[in-house]
Amino acid sequence: MVAKEAGVSIATVSKVVNGRTGVGPQTRARVEAAINDLGYVSLGERQSSLHTSREMSVELVVDPRDVSNPYLATFLGGAMNAATDLQVALVLRSVDAMVEQKPVLWAQDLARSGRTGVIEVTSAYSLQRELALKTVGLPMVLVDPIDLPRTATYSIGATNWDGAYAAAQHLIGLGHRAIRYIGGPPGARCDTVRAHGWAAAMTEAGLVANLAEVPRHSYTFAHGLQAATELLSVPDRPTAIFAGSDASAAGVLEAARRLGIEVPHELSVVGFDDTLLSHMSAPPLTTVHQPIADIGHTAVTTVIRLARGEALATKRVELSTHLVIRASTATP
Repeated sequence: MVAKEAGVSIATVSKVVNGRTGVGPQTRARVEAAINDLGYVSLGERQSSLHTSREMSVELVVDPRDVSNPYLATFLGGAMNAATDLQVALVLRSVDAMVEQKPVLWAQDLARSGRTGVIEVTSAYSLQRELALKTVGLPMVLVDPIDLPRTATYSIGATNWDGAYAAAQHLIGLGHRAIRYIGGPPGARCDTVRAHGWAAAMTEAGLVANLAEVPRHSYTFAHGLQAATELLSVPDRPTAIFAGSDASAAGVLEAARRLGIEVPHELSVVGFDDTLLSHMSAPPLTTVHQPIADIGHTAVTTVIRLARGEALATKRVELSTHLVIRASTATP
């Protein structure tokens, strides 16, 4: 591919890549330009970097705005357990630093530094990044990507629709009719699916679920607090709120406390994730459990299996969710 792009023989490319003499300066410059344009990294370079580092390492790309979210801490716990078992190092990097580079140069840097593969956690999918990694021979695994990747892309998540549907059904079964959903990042695929799970249960019960009116911003305490304060400050306030994350649900509990609304007797609250927040909140939070640690573990094992050339049965893995009922929900 490089030889064709530069208009030279494969032997000439081999000399340039391996630093040998016998190539004119103009030809060498042409080959080097083709290498950079195509994002090529030789097998020798990759093997050399792996030999130097003496261990496999995986680039773990996260959104720095998620650092305070208990989801990430739980995910990292599972990922670290898998990395320990497989004797793999995890290199944590901000997605902000990654997007500042051209995808081809970023992928080349990773390959030359000895990375075995890349895991992106809740980031926007980039076809350019995936193709750049493929060019240098590095596999990529996405975890709950914000937008929908190609069907050929390996990704891992949870059964978000089933979990949200079960949460809404629980509230409906208790006798609630005015149930609102507080969402997360606008356009995030996992949140869109959760919202539709809630809406499906509401519609089946003959209740109103307007997806256009779902408050969306982020899976944070601040967003849960702000959205719930608005929802609970009107005369026809809801009797139940289902939040798309435990962090948002904690904000709902705080909004209710400030407004003098008792949980669960005047307001039922359900979260999503089943992180430590759900155990520590007052009252303890009814929430949808998603196996976050298992997702982290699966992401690391998957990228290593791909790096070893193993054929996987499926490109998309969704781990099962289930509802955990605690003290934040009751009959209205």
